[in-house]
Amino acid sequence: MYRVIAVCLLALMMTACGSSQKPADQQDDGPYTGKDLERDSGDVYRPSNPGKDDDGVNRDAPPRETQPKPKPEPGPTVEKPAETKPVEPKPQPKPEPKPQPKPEPKPEPKPEPKPEPKPEPKPDAKPDRTGLISGFISNVSRGMESLRETAAWKDFVKAKEKFEERRDKALEAGKDDKGKDAETHWANAIAAWYEARHMYEVFMHVNRRAGSDFEPGIGLNFDDLQGYSDDELRSADCAHTYAAFELAENDARQLRQFQTDVLKYNLTAGKVFADDKQAKKWEKEKKQWQDAVDGKFDANVLKKYR
Repeated sequence: MYRVIAVCLLALMMTACGSSQKPADQQDDGPYTGKDLERDSGDVYRPSNPGKDDDGVNRDAPPRETQPKPKPEPGPTVEKPAETKPVEPKPQPKPEPKPQPKPEPKPEPKPEPKPEPKPEPKPDAKPDRTGLISGFISNVSRGMESLRETAAWKDFVKAKEKFEERRDKALEAGKDDKGKDAETHWANAIAAWYEARHMYEVFMHVNRRAGSDFEPGIGLNFDDLQGYSDDELRSADCAHTYAAFELAENDARQLRQFQTDVLKYNLTAGKVFADDKQAKKWEKEKKQWQDAVDGKFDANVLKKYR
């Protein structure tokens, strides 16, 4: 439709221009008639329904006052979202492999039963030594009775009694006073103690008839005597040596206890025993005892008791 209007307007403009630009030698033919229009616009498209164009608008109607179309109000601006980089999907953690069940241990094969060891033949039973041991005990007992009558034993008993008498006096003096009298009594007791110990060594030396490899025991226990050989049980020398040890050992033990029970715990006795000046009072007796322990004896002493 607009194209038709534009063509018509263009035709009118051209007609107007043509009439105004005619040469001066041409005369005006009079008013512009319908024939002139048909002549000038013969090739212009015309609708099949005169007076109306194709869209049904009546061209003969007076033109309406054209109003400017209202501009559309701008809608709310929508901010274009910022371009975002595509987020790479995080790798999914691989599922941990399920622990495979441990194979059940195979039952260990039962060890084959070992053949029971054959019982070793019992050694021949020891010969009955009851009579032999009983004879040894009898010999020792008779030997002890004989030794009580010897000079060496009697002198040993006297030396031991002398020590015990002086020891008792020192203990009594310690109760009444703490002066020089108590120290003197303890010095005399210590000298008698070394003298008695010396006589014990003399008695054992003169009555040791068995060899050095024979070790006499204490007591006449039947089971303990099983440890001696048949020859030792038959030996008169072994029986005599055993009798001397059995007779004197109890008294010797009492002499040893003086050092552990009295000299160690009695203050006055211990003070005297540790005093070098006091030690001169028992120097001779102590030397005789020490020499006897080392196996050194006075020949005249041994001759007296043999």
